[in-house]
Amino acid sequence: MLSMTRWNPFEELGTLHREMDRVFGRYVGEAPAAGPAWTPATEVGTGEDGWKVRMALPGIDPSQVHVDLHGNSLTISGERTRTETNGRGYSTELRYGRFERSFTLPAKVDAEKVSARYEHGMLELALPLAETAKPRRIVIGTAAPAGEVAVESVS
Repeated sequence: MLSMTRWNPFEELGTLHREMDRVFGRYVGEAPAAGPAWTPATEVGTGEDGWKVRMALPGIDPSQVHVDLHGNSLTISGERTRTETNGRGYSTELRYGRFERSFTLPAKVDAEKVSARYEHGMLELALPLAETAKPRRIVIGTAAPAGEVAVESVS
């Protein structure tokens, strides 16, 4: 049967980094890392009103997810913990541990109006643009006295 695997070149660099930490940690007396880190799948979209971010976080309690907005930098972090299983032949393809994703938003976001919703393992963020960041149309008036310009907002 044909199988497709998503390849992430940066994951291989992470694997190399963890292996070097493990090797050098032996000489310094540090404990080895718990396992490979993981990155949740994310969708980012934009429209006239602002940004939408969707992140797949199945199996994670929403209270373990933190969303921080500082200026135009959005950071989402959290942790997926392993549940204990009893029995033999246990196998998993899930990744566990901490994750952190940061995004730089190109336009000013109205932090007071940001909303977050978590449903069926999907985190959805609505990041509306501040009024000052929304596009404005400049209307040039005809026969305006001495260089007056009219300004109107685009809706």
